[in-house]
Amino acid sequence: MPEEKKGLSWFRLILLQTVVGCLLIGVCAYWFRLPMDKVNIVSPEQGGRDMFAGVPMRIDVLYPGLGTVSIHDPKELLKLKSSFLGLLSVGQYSSQNKTPRLLLTGSIAYLDQEALPFQIETNAFRFGDRSVNSLNVSADIRKLQSTLIDKALTPAIVGAAMEDTGNEMFSLKNGDLALLAEAERAALTAQIRSSTRVIDFSRFDYIARQPDAHFVIQLSGDGETQRHWLHADRFNNAYIVVFDLLDETNQRAYFKLNESS
Repeated sequence: MPEEKKGLSWFRLILLQTVVGCLLIGVCAYWFRLPMDKVNIVSPEQGGRDMFAGVPMRIDVLYPGLGTVSIHDPKELLKLKSSFLGLLSVGQYSSQNKTPRLLLTGSIAYLDQEALPFQIETNAFRFGDRSVNSLNVSADIRKLQSTLIDKALTPAIVGAAMEDTGNEMFSLKNGDLALLAEAERAALTAQIRSSTRVIDFSRFDYIARQPDAHFVIQLSGDGETQRHWLHADRFNNAYIVVFDLLDETNQRAYFKLNESS
């Protein structure tokens, strides 16, 4: 009998512990339960931040007539992401009827979600279904557009545009356009392709004088309602400065020519 009572006591103790444990688990589950039926109101600013959650993997920008530029550098991606978020958080929408001279379209891609589209012109920025073009962010919009234009004006991309037979190339002298001969076009293309992009152009002292030669690249494109021209000024056969005539931010790309080209 004593051994039977001892076994029964152990059984009761284990049963009691099991019951208490179940009660504690039930209380904790009730106390920390997720309110699935709760509705949260998200402000536009918070909604903008949610769209940019995470680290972007790539930003693609389609430049009319030049093609798509892909940005992969993490520092540049985070900087552009911050610019996007800043515009959406501060800027406001105001109606406008002006047709953009130069419209850049693109997308920002994340690892765990679909790419989010955007477009930017000189005075307006659109991300998904949200648009801003108010005066308080106009300078920031122009700065962002200038940054993205700068990404497209590289030796490889400009050289490819010169090489593309769908684009026509001219020399401009005394206001007259003359179609470039094939040999001259090939030589100019080789100069651009072998050139080095100059980032610090503060010491560039040729800009005050007229270029030694001026060239025009007429870019082809489907559905364009206006002519799209890239201009290239050559100075002392040492530098070429390229700019887009439709670009209202006046962004210029400076190329130092290879001495052997």
